Amino acid sequence: MMLTEKRTSLSRAGLIGLALATSFLFGSSTVLARAVSLQEASASNNTAQMFAGTWHWIFQGHSFATMILVKNGSAITGSVTESKIALDDEGELSRADPSDNSVPSQIKKTKLEDNALHVTVVDGLEFIVTLKDATHMLKYIRSVPHQI
Repeated sequence: MMLTEKRTSLSRAGLIGLALATSFLFGSSTVLARAVSLQEASASNNTAQMFAGTWHWIFQGHSFATMILVKNGSAITGSVTESKIALDDEGELSRADPSDNSVPSQIKKTKLEDNALHVTVVDGLEFIVTLKDATHMLKYIRSVPHQI
């Protein structure tokens, strides 16, 4: 004895309808994925735009350097004026004065990660800046070249 199962087959119109519904769902998910991707790229561009501008570095009420950041397409470029800084035993800034050389150093590389901008200057200075608000930035020094 054989057990068989009775199945109803889809009509030609049913198969076409199923194919159209599947295509529609696939197309919709592709459009949704692209929209999410564009939104993330737009958020990154907005963050980069917030860093763009002229920033004066101030220590104890006195400006000791100026950084100019320019959004160039998807990248951030710019320059920084040199300064003379000193760190205490804990690595905190203890002195900051403008340099005798007023020619700005070009920024060699920037990398935007979340809300932090990693900056490397041609002379080897490396630092991270984060935005406190639209007009204030916090700077964290990562690496100081010997001559500073």
